[in-house]
Order: sequence, then structure tokens, then C-alpha cells
Amino acid sequence: MSSTALQERLKSDAASLEIVDVREPSEFKGGHIAKAKNIPLGTLDRMLSELPKDKDVVFVCRSGARSSMAARKAQKSGFKAIYNLTGGMSSWSGPVKK
Repeated sequence: MSSTALQERLKSDAASLEIVDVREPSEFKGGHIAKAKNIPLGTLDRMLSELPKDKDVVFVCRSGARSSMAARKAQKSGFKAIYNLTGGMSSWSGPVKK
């Protein structure tokens, strides 16, 4: 999912999205998408059960590599509507919360 597409979804239908930032806590604290939940990639396997399967889940990291791995893990765990923020936070042009 592109940065622009995610920004549009956040404006029009934020309630149907779960944004998961898989960066480390120190990276997350440096700036993240306001609605994002921080679940580092290393802890994702045990935290997947806490994510809603009835929402579109968007994974985010710095550049898109870790979030791509997270999306594959979620897919293997039965999630259907999963997305990777293309280019990660490096390409994010929307507001950032610190």
C-alpha cells in the first residue's frame, strides 16, 4: 500500500485499519504514524493472536523490508487483508507522532 493510499484510508475509514509498526521501540519513539501500534518484528509471532482478523492490517517499518516479512508471517497465520506500507516510514509523507 502506498503512503498516499494509506493516508486516504486513514481519512475515510480509519476504524477498519490496524496499523502495526514492526520497528524497534527506539525507532518507533523517534516518529510513527499516529494510529500505529508498536510490535517489533522479533515479538510478532507471539503477538499475532492479539491482532484483529476482521480489519485490514497494515505493517510498517523504516524501509519496507521488515514489514514485508511481518506481512508474510501474518498471511501464514491466516490473516487475509494484510498490507505492507511501500517504502516504509522513509516514504511516509503524512503526519508523524513522537
